[in-house]
Amino acid sequence: MNEVLLMDLKSSRGRVQSSILLYLLICVALNLAVWIWFALHWHTPGHQFPLGGRESRFGDLLAFSGKYQIGKDPRMGNPNGLAGTLFPKNYPPFGVVIYLFLLQVCAPYAVLVLLATVLGAVLVACTLLWRRVWHLDGYHWTMGVAIFATGLFGWGTEQVVMRGNIEGLLWIPVCLGAFLYTRRSYRAAAVAFAVASCVKPYPVLWFVLLARYRKYREVAQGVASSVVVTLASLLLINPNPLRAWHNITSNSTFFENYIVAFRPIPEMTGDHSLFQSIKTIARVVRNHGFSFPPIDFTVQANNPLAWTLYKLYLPLAALIALVVLYKVWNKPVLNQIFTLACVTLLLPLVAGDYTLVLLLIPMGFFLIFLLQDVAPGKSPMSMGQILGFLLPCAWIMATEPLLTLHGVFKCIALLALLAASISIPLPSTLFGERMA
Repeated sequence: MNEVLLMDLKSSRGRVQSSILLYLLICVALNLAVWIWFALHWHTPGHQFPLGGRESRFGDLLAFSGKYQIGKDPRMGNPNGLAGTLFPKNYPPFGVVIYLFLLQVCAPYAVLVLLATVLGAVLVACTLLWRRVWHLDGYHWTMGVAIFATGLFGWGTEQVVMRGNIEGLLWIPVCLGAFLYTRRSYRAAAVAFAVASCVKPYPVLWFVLLARYRKYREVAQGVASSVVVTLASLLLINPNPLRAWHNITSNSTFFENYIVAFRPIPEMTGDHSLFQSIKTIARVVRNHGFSFPPIDFTVQANNPLAWTLYKLYLPLAALIALVVLYKVWNKPVLNQIFTLACVTLLLPLVAGDYTLVLLLIPMGFFLIFLLQDVAPGKSPMSMGQILGFLLPCAWIMATEPLLTLHGVFKCIALLALLAASISIPLPSTLFGERMA
């Protein structure tokens, strides 16, 4: 511990070590505070489990299950008549196939298979990252602790586990694609991003990064791969792909119940998107504080105020996207990857906290950059610039109380991280922007 306290803040090496130590201490302190508070008050009526309502655990997966599944809480509700349908709506065809595989083929072990796959992949990624950096100049044992603590106990991972969300599966091909990108295997990376975008659409933004560096053939191959995966998924659902598509998209109430609606206050706390944060702030202003009427704990579909905010948000999001694209277009690759992650997490109309697992990818690259380029002095950075990235990441990855403004605070941290990403250059040897 004395070695840690004696870090030389005047050297690049010392600034890197001190900044990462501060990141780790913030994450640990916040987590301990939340869990100790819960342990002391768990018997108090209405005191909430730090990761969300335990009666709805694994609900993003098991809400659709018509078969007995290990881990399903008997108190779980049946929102919108989903229970027993075995057919989730609002997902691309490949996402539906994943759900059907888990809930039918893997029954009653759907949760166990999902969590073993997700946590196994995260553990492998953390191990590979640790092996990549442990021999670099400036490495300290606290960094190994930070790697595994963030990967396994970061807020995004915790929410994927708690909710049983397939975002944890989507993270795997995105992470693999990013790794292949650093190895200059652009064709394989494009295929990995294509597979990911067939689960949920936003990984298609990685194609923009490929196109930015004129990998047009690889982008075309990725698009072709996504078409093949989607068509194959439709055929698995129904031999008639048009009928399969109709089954997936018919009777969807997602737009009415999520986009132009006010969702229940407890559900809104776990959404960090800019749009949902604006709606949360609007409800606080409308009610002159945090005393909400009973209607705010139910779904208010097709709400007039939500419609107005939606119409105002669309041009705002487009403007933000254009400004960010302009500011980051000629920045180093690591800046672009951080920016891509922030835009993915901020601008969608809905972004549950389980999507924060995607931030692990640029954070891993940033650690390599700090030890490989900043610590040796190849890419000088002040401690304030380093903390401009690490402090928002610490707040995003740590567990905080699920209060009304929880999602809003996560949104603010993401905005701060986005500001750092478009303003502080990160030229690295990893992406060939500096000599090794």
